[in-house]
Amino acid sequence: MTPSLSAFRAPAPVVRWLAEKTRGERRFLTALLVVATVVLFWAAIWQPLVRDTVAMRAVQNGNAAALAAARRMTDEIAGLARTSDTPVAADARGSLERVLAQQNLRSAVTQLEWQDGRARVVFAAVRFDALIVALEALQRDANLRAVEATVTARVEPGMVRADLTLAR
Repeated sequence: MTPSLSAFRAPAPVVRWLAEKTRGERRFLTALLVVATVVLFWAAIWQPLVRDTVAMRAVQNGNAAALAAARRMTDEIAGLARTSDTPVAADARGSLERVLAQQNLRSAVTQLEWQDGRARVVFAAVRFDALIVALEALQRDANLRAVEATVTARVEPGMVRADLTLAR
C-alpha cells in the first residue's frame, strides 16, 4: 500500500493562510522555501562532507607516507638479514687484524687482548667517524660486533678514547 498525497497535506491553518495569499506571494514563498532547503542542505550536509573529505585526504597522505617509510624499513631489515647470513670467517684474530689494517687503524690500537673468544681493543686516540666506519666494517666483514664499548671524548675535536669488547 503506497501513501497517497493526502498524507502529505499541510495542516488546515497553513492551507487557509496560503489560500489568502495571491499567486505571486505563493510563488515567492515556494521560491523562498526552495532556497531555504538548499541553504539547509549546503550547511548541514554538503559543508561537513567537504570538510571531512579534506581531512581524510590529509590523513590518507600521512598514512601513505608512513606506509612508504615502513616499506623502506622492511627492505632495509631484509637487506641486513641477508648481509648477516655471510659465512663466518674461520680466524677471528686474522679478520680483526685485516679490518684494522684496511681501515688504517692498526697503528692507533694501544691494547689488543683476546680472552674467551672476545677481543678487547683500546684506542687511546682515534677519530670518532673512523671508529664508526671500522665498527661497521668489523661487523660486515669479520662478523665481529661490539658487545661492550666505552667511548670518551678527548680534548681534540672529533677525537675519542675507545675501549671496545668485540665478539661474534
